[in-house]
Amino acid sequence: MVGGLAAAAPVVQVPEGGAGVPVVSKGVVCGPLRAGWTLASDSRTLRPPQRVEQDDARIQELKVASSVGQCETTEERVTVIATGPFPRVDAAATNFFPDEGRVELRGAGLDHVGISWSGTPRGESQPQLIEGQDRCLAPSTERGPASCTVPVARGLPTDAALYWTPPHGRHGPDVTTYDASGNVVDPETFRLRPGRVVLTQPLIQSGGVDVSRGPGSVALSHSEALASVDCGPVRCEVNEGTVSLRNVPGVDVSVTLRLRLAPRIYFARGEVLEQVLLETLPVLACPLTAVEGTVLRDAENAAMVVRLDTSCQHDPRKLLWSMNDQRARVERVVKAQDGVYVLLRTGGTSEQQVTVIAQTSRVEGSVVASDTTKTQPLPVPRASLELSDQGAIDFIPINRPAELIVASSGEQGRFVPRPVAGAYSIISRDGTTYVQGEPTAGGFVSLRFGYQVSTLPGELATADLFVVNERVQRSVREASVPIRIESVVELVCADKEGKDQVLEPSRPHRINYEMRNSCRVIIHRERLKPEQGTQEIVLRIDVTKADGSARGESHVEQRMLLRPQGEARTIPVPGQLAQFDRILVQVSLVADESRYALSTSDRSGLPSAQWTAIVRGGRFRLYTTATIPAGLYRATEPSGQLILNFGVVSRLALLNNEGQERLLGIEMGLMGMGLIPQSGDIEFPPTLAVVLGLSLRVPIGPGAAVGAQAWVAREFRDDITRRSDGSVVPSSRWSFIFGPSISVGNVGFNL
Repeated sequence: MVGGLAAAAPVVQVPEGGAGVPVVSKGVVCGPLRAGWTLASDSRTLRPPQRVEQDDARIQELKVASSVGQCETTEERVTVIATGPFPRVDAAATNFFPDEGRVELRGAGLDHVGISWSGTPRGESQPQLIEGQDRCLAPSTERGPASCTVPVARGLPTDAALYWTPPHGRHGPDVTTYDASGNVVDPETFRLRPGRVVLTQPLIQSGGVDVSRGPGSVALSHSEALASVDCGPVRCEVNEGTVSLRNVPGVDVSVTLRLRLAPRIYFARGEVLEQVLLETLPVLACPLTAVEGTVLRDAENAAMVVRLDTSCQHDPRKLLWSMNDQRARVERVVKAQDGVYVLLRTGGTSEQQVTVIAQTSRVEGSVVASDTTKTQPLPVPRASLELSDQGAIDFIPINRPAELIVASSGEQGRFVPRPVAGAYSIISRDGTTYVQGEPTAGGFVSLRFGYQVSTLPGELATADLFVVNERVQRSVREASVPIRIESVVELVCADKEGKDQVLEPSRPHRINYEMRNSCRVIIHRERLKPEQGTQEIVLRIDVTKADGSARGESHVEQRMLLRPQGEARTIPVPGQLAQFDRILVQVSLVADESRYALSTSDRSGLPSAQWTAIVRGGRFRLYTTATIPAGLYRATEPSGQLILNFGVVSRLALLNNEGQERLLGIEMGLMGMGLIPQSGDIEFPPTLAVVLGLSLRVPIGPGAAVGAQAWVAREFRDDITRRSDGSVVPSSRWSFIFGPSISVGNVGFNL
């Protein structure tokens, strides 16, 4: 019984709805079973479900034992699978694409049908067996036979062993498969022999026939796919992964190989399937390879780099080199561990591919080495210039270096800037590249770059394969960097002791009245550095009086160009300043983008600066003004309204720090009152009075104000009478009057 258990297959699979099958030849099957599975009375035969609704119910792992009593302790197990119904696979209509890693199945019932594969690729130095399995998950649903593409491993040989498995089933040496009737199915029944094996990658992997060390050989991707090979006068035979060639008449000829594929094997050339392939290969005495990234098209006076194998015994300098029948000149030769690298200077080409040939002499014309390779499009340099304090610029500065940033031209090549005599020079500092225009240069110029491939060995890594100009032109001019205005412009005034003091901008300052004419603006051109460039500024000087009116004779407005390393310039504040005059000095840079190197990311505006100073004055002001009280009210008996009044008063007012009057003041003057007869029984005669009192004034313009007064008046008048009877009303010559007024004029002085 133990021997029977050992011989039992670990995996048993039978179609759903099929007959019962023996799981073990001896012993018993231990439970429990999932729903739908039925165990016969002999405890060995298992019947699958009639229909499986869920895929996870198809597979279960069961314990098997010698007897029922050993079910609890047994470690033996067997896996049972309820597969789907067997499909009908049309092998003749099935296609196998080993290079693309897919099998195109045709037939019926392909859903979840599996493909198992195994095979060892030819031509590899250490071939390894490739095995795997995948399934058809989305077969086509059109009428007729269905089709489904199943992925397999790439690189399988054309004679790889392919097997199909029932839906949800497995393939392997430990799998026993039963049909729906309960009969064991021979594993070879599942062997899949596709009607067509289609190759899509080049069959020949060599660029030429190397006969430098004896018989030549050509590498093949699928040597097992060849039925025969014919090389004309050259003797050739198929080996494992190669075609060996003997009796080659010379290295200056080519060999044409006629390859015939085995039955059912085709090569896809576009939409056409071929079984006979013709390939013409040059015979190479020295393996020659064009270095990737160095063969470029559409470049004038370009160079390319080729590599000769170390087995080549020829001196590259003594060979005649040509590219597409054009003479090539050897410029540099560098020996490395993997071969000899040769830099060839050619006239350039616009072809999509080139053939490089090395000959021993023109007379014999013996080809020592040859290689055909595709050209790559000419890379284009993309550069930008930046100033450390201003960001990106679009010109070449002549007064300071600009950092040059060159975008990457790919994984291999790089662009290295080259100077242009008379236009600009290149500076390298701390790993950073800078460009600066010549001091006498002007106009426009394109940046020049040399193209290098840094992966080349030795001095070839710094050799220019070609020189190209940038496709855009940049102006060469001075880079004027906006400066801080206060660094070169100062407002200087003398203090009370007569010593000069520099006033800070954006802060109010007060100047002693005695030193009011000492203020001046000093422009320090000597502080400008050459790298800051020429600065263009606008200077404005304005002086306003205490009442806000402008002092015209003190106005200054000048536009100036400041060149570095010039002499200092002094501009005095003109005019005879008075007390509480306000001096306003404004300096700003002219907004000219053609002059300044403005940042493209930070446009916060050009710098400007402003100074403010006030001439000190008295604490009080005594002045005379004309006053027109529109309606004074006489509070003393007899009281009444004085309609029209006019007078001249002197006012003593307290001044603030700005020279403006405070609201309250003391007034004294001469006033004509009651100039128009008023209505009512009391008749006030027009009179002249001396007034003294307090007033509130609010300025409404230069020399004008509105206010309210409260005066004590001494009246010079006739008697006050009544209109009703003409009787005299007893009254004092002293009175208290108050009311609003309008004042015009401000003639006086500060105390």
